[in-house]
Amino acid sequence: MRIEARAEITWHYGDEKKARAVAEAIEVDNRSMPAELKKSLNVRTRWENEDVITKVKYSGEIETLIKALDDIVFSVKIAEETLEV
Repeated sequence: MRIEARAEITWHYGDEKKARAVAEAIEVDNRSMPAELKKSLNVRTRWENEDVITKVKYSGEIETLIKALDDIVFSVKIAEETLEV
């Protein structure tokens, strides 16, 4: 099924330094997305005060969007775990 979607995901950290570190790690991952996927998926992540905000614009098959969102959440989890070490 082909869809067009926009999503905004916000993670609240209560710590500006942690939010900035997570956002920067995720945005690097966003930039390394394959060129083929960049045509249909636009992902931007930024930090604002103590929050990390990811905005997604997508046009294509719903399965690809689900996988992309799952990858974003997994990347945030890895970034958080790295900061805890």
